[in-house]
Amino acid sequence: MVSKQNEELLTKQQAMLFRIYDLYKKFENEIISDKPTDNVKVNLTVDHIVDVDYVDKVQEILLSYSNIWGFVHKSSIKQWIIRPKTIRIVGIFDQNITKNDLNEYNDLIGVMVYGEKPSYLKINYIAVDKKNKDNTLGKYFISFLENRGIEMEKRKIYAEVPESNENGLRFFVKNGFVIEGILKNHTRGNKDLVLMAKYIGW
Repeated sequence: MVSKQNEELLTKQQAMLFRIYDLYKKFENEIISDKPTDNVKVNLTVDHIVDVDYVDKVQEILLSYSNIWGFVHKSSIKQWIIRPKTIRIVGIFDQNITKNDLNEYNDLIGVMVYGEKPSYLKINYIAVDKKNKDNTLGKYFISFLENRGIEMEKRKIYAEVPESNENGLRFFVKNGFVIEGILKNHTRGNKDLVLMAKYIGW
């Protein structure tokens, strides 16, 4: 006989499975990219940020998404650039933007912060300069991590996305991510997080 406590647990597990299924149904018609973006636009460069002078611009771009990712301190950004141990920052640079004294670092138009774990790479933040109208930039970060993950023999790329962030969920689904689970009341605002992964080592 199943105890009342076990019955309640099974009910909760079933409810969670239905929630995951409903999320799949919501985005099932999205077009999934079959291949990584090998051919980056000629005017774009995607690479790790190694110049600490980009700290202000990195924070400016991340702050425009603070409602999703939260606040990121300059001290943390500086640390990730100067001593990139398990967390690193990648930037998309537009070579067509001319630097000048006032906007010397405006060639940086997108930022991704990711962590290197023993068997996977974890995306912490992805943000694109909202002044840039190209809505395809995010895929270059995914392509970068795919190549990086294969090179480092990682099994997958992992991300946690607030369930309320439908644009974020749609972006990851379009780029071949699957839903692995949901963390309930996991953020400071008691929001649920959707666990998403793209397998690259199978």
